[in-house]
Amino acid sequence: MLVWKDILQPVSFLLPKESAVREALACLDASKAELLLVHEEQQGVVGYVDRHSLLRQIHASGSILGRIEYNKDMLKVPANSPITFYHNISVVLGIDPEGGIAGYIGTQEAKNQLSRYKLEQLNHIFNSSGIGMITTDSSFEITFMNETAEQILGLPKSVLQYRNYKTLLTLDKDLEEVLSGKQLLSVESSINYKRISGNFSPLYENGKMVGIVHIFSPRERLGEAVNELEFVRNLSDDLQAIYSQENEQILVVNPDGKIIRIAGTFLREFWGVDQPEQLIDNDVYQLEKAGTFYPNIADLCIAQRKKLSMIQESQNGRMVWSVATPVFHGERIEKVVILSRDVTGIHILRPELEIAPRKPKEHESELEDTLSKTDHHRKLIYRSREMERLVEELKHIAKVDSTVLLLGESGVGKEVFAQAIHDFSQRKREPFIRVNCGAIPENLVESELFGYEKGAFTGADQKGKPGMFELAHKGSIFLDEVTELPYSTQVKLLRVLQEREIMRVGGTRSLRVDVRVIVATNQNIRELVRQGRFREDLYYRLHVIPFEIPPLRKRPADIIPLAIHFCKYFNNMYGMEKVLTREALHALEGYAWPGNVRELQNMVERLIATVRADSIGAQDVLGNLYREECFARESRTVVLDIMPLKEAVEEVESQLISLALKKYGTASKVAKILGVSPATVSRRMQKRLQ
Repeated sequence: MLVWKDILQPVSFLLPKESAVREALACLDASKAELLLVHEEQQGVVGYVDRHSLLRQIHASGSILGRIEYNKDMLKVPANSPITFYHNISVVLGIDPEGGIAGYIGTQEAKNQLSRYKLEQLNHIFNSSGIGMITTDSSFEITFMNETAEQILGLPKSVLQYRNYKTLLTLDKDLEEVLSGKQLLSVESSINYKRISGNFSPLYENGKMVGIVHIFSPRERLGEAVNELEFVRNLSDDLQAIYSQENEQILVVNPDGKIIRIAGTFLREFWGVDQPEQLIDNDVYQLEKAGTFYPNIADLCIAQRKKLSMIQESQNGRMVWSVATPVFHGERIEKVVILSRDVTGIHILRPELEIAPRKPKEHESELEDTLSKTDHHRKLIYRSREMERLVEELKHIAKVDSTVLLLGESGVGKEVFAQAIHDFSQRKREPFIRVNCGAIPENLVESELFGYEKGAFTGADQKGKPGMFELAHKGSIFLDEVTELPYSTQVKLLRVLQEREIMRVGGTRSLRVDVRVIVATNQNIRELVRQGRFREDLYYRLHVIPFEIPPLRKRPADIIPLAIHFCKYFNNMYGMEKVLTREALHALEGYAWPGNVRELQNMVERLIATVRADSIGAQDVLGNLYREECFARESRTVVLDIMPLKEAVEEVESQLISLALKKYGTASKVAKILGVSPATVSRRMQKRLQ
């Protein structure tokens, strides 16, 4: 920005107020100045005279001997102040900080200098940007051209200036239209065999059209720009497709906390608005203050100047897993990019499983090895639709006391489901007793389940002991691995289910028990009945409400929420602050998990315990999940049915791209791993999304 001192002329002579016209003319001739400042000893500079005003005075008086009449339309301004023009002021006098005269200038000359400065700046901008500029008068004679125009056309200014531009150009448009006020955009033309493309616009001066201005670039450069824009557009579409498919939202926040961009899957339920445009230009600090979400990961990322990941919660209870990455320009943070995925489905049915079975204090130590201990990190966590339907059914059946049979592979979380059934029932404030039938020695099963009287057998406690069913009175009992019960014990369990009575070992009287029975198995119980290893009548008594829990591989949407939960749990357990990166989560999500939730839990614990860095990446996960022999074995394609060869190839391509995207995250990495171009990956992805 220009200030007055940049254009002021130095004061070489001050004309005394008492000077005659003849003396003033002589001084003007000697100094070759356009005007002279008039000085008065007491007041300092009081005005100015110029040749025009002196001649006017001579014409009026007819003499050159009279005292000068000076002009007073002069303004004193600080020399360091910005250039501003004032009405009815012809001369500006600059005053330095000490109060002295820094210089002077006529307003018309100041305007001319300012115009020249602006033109130089504009010319510099055009030259720096590689854009040519040519101006003409109303007769199409070239009046100005910048250096870039000379370079593009291969002709110097001395050759082209003042020549008729209309006759030099080869184009299909009529330049006369521009003089009528019309603008011609993206016009292709040529001069000196140079093909150019640009805009023709009317050139105005003081509101009057005085010619045209042509702004142009080489046509080949424009083609490169168009191709680059097309590439960027395609890349943007590809990224949009990837993140939409992954159900991830991209949020870009500037260093001041203002939201400048949103892409991917818009998490409208988290934000509480319908369209992403409603959030653009909003301040994340104000949104946090208003309670829209907490914590403010953008603020924490800017403050700590490093990548962060955490769960954010909205005021309506929605939760998202967010990863914030700062983008630096030199040492300065230019923006923060936040990737978020809705993990509200992590529907946590209970904050903690606060089970404390109501049992006689004297029996606690005896039952310690048999009863399952309270596991406070075990929560019913889910996000998939399959689990959502299952939980709704669970809530419904929990209201009645019918026997429930939980079926599912080992590690799917049958015990957690049993706990949830108890928690949603009317018995939730009563004991919940867990029994692993496969962990009790066969000769002790009956006494552990039903208790024994004093002296019932050698080694028995002289006071006797209540069994699991007695301890679960008024509450619920969970019999895990029920198919491991000895055949003889199955008869007594059938009697309990039918009569709601038990008899202790060595006892002579029956005891009434009011118990909700929940059993579970990971075996095919029908096949065991067919083989004669499980009583058919007991099977039908247990098979009142069968409840099949799907394996983790059939509900992959639950993998990331569970991994995040286990990460938080083990961090708290071991006093650590480790995080799973987005790539690590995708690697976990792409695995089949034959051991289900239990295997996932163990894997996360292993990663927390063994990875030394605070950030757990995809390579850490893959290094623990796979071994060389596993890669060799699992990388082979298995064909299970006959299909057309073309369809088979497309199916293999689709699966490979899907797995690679989950493991490596970006199209460029996928293309490198699969040995194809990014464009090929993009086309395959687009086809999958159709």
